[in-house]
Amino acid sequence: MNGVNVAFLRQLIRPAAELPEADVCLVGLPLDFGTVLEGGRAGAAHAPDAIRRELRRYHKTYNIDWNISLEHLRIADAGNVNLRQPDHVENHRRIREKLAQLCQQYPRVVVLGGSHDGTYSTVRGLYDACGGQPVGGINIDAHPDVKDRPDIGSGTPFGKLLREGFLAGEKFAEVGLHSNLTTGEDREFLREQQVKVVRRGEIHRGQSGAYWIHQLLKEVAQESPAFVSFDIDSVASAYAPGVSAPSSAGITPQDAILAAFAAGKFTSILENPVRLFEVVELNPLYDRDNQTARLAATVITAFITGVAASLPQTK
Repeated sequence: MNGVNVAFLRQLIRPAAELPEADVCLVGLPLDFGTVLEGGRAGAAHAPDAIRRELRRYHKTYNIDWNISLEHLRIADAGNVNLRQPDHVENHRRIREKLAQLCQQYPRVVVLGGSHDGTYSTVRGLYDACGGQPVGGINIDAHPDVKDRPDIGSGTPFGKLLREGFLAGEKFAEVGLHSNLTTGEDREFLREQQVKVVRRGEIHRGQSGAYWIHQLLKEVAQESPAFVSFDIDSVASAYAPGVSAPSSAGITPQDAILAAFAAGKFTSILENPVRLFEVVELNPLYDRDNQTARLAATVITAFITGVAASLPQTK
């Protein structure tokens, strides 16, 4: 930046209107109606602003673990999508339209969420931006979110995407599913769709989150546009109390950080990166000293650090 010392991440983030070309574009989804539909706690609509506050005041541009500088990255922020319409379907139409536009404009889009039903339309936006090509991806989550219901709730996005043909089952993976949070019907549906499943217990048997994400991306994203959706309720509530559906069991922050870095660094054999990365279900109303918001920001920063590692100028 014209010779200026760029020490903090906030110095790199600029409004999208000022940065029409960038390596990464942030966008917020202030959405929680889908979680309320599922009987969950309202409040995730406040997540985008809470994550931005932590991104701007906490994180620096140098990562000591990987010896990587971010200061050459261009990071745009498209603000929050206007989701104040009383019609839930209209809000989802807006999400799909905005994500299609951003995915056409930028090589990578990072979503700050927001209830997980938003993924139903972020992935459809990626699908539209890529010319109607079925996408591949990974859901890191305590829950599979494949319920077969007509409404658009936080428990339905991947079921809808699979049933409607936007997402190919053999190019999709569920990572981090908890012991008693998946029904037998859900498991059978995932088998029928040929979805790859990595249970929470498997992550804790010697292989890190980074290992699973890297291996699965090689399978689901080699020839398809790809996304990684990270539901922060996959992290144990001791580390992440401010979520819509907390659980005492879960993955660790280190698993989450390593997985996000692996997703940012990944490039397929066709030189395609992960096009869409999401952090969803942060609920600031139930957070403790901004602990969960800071974790969400740290996970996003890890993804961005992986992006920096993948670009030639940082090698």
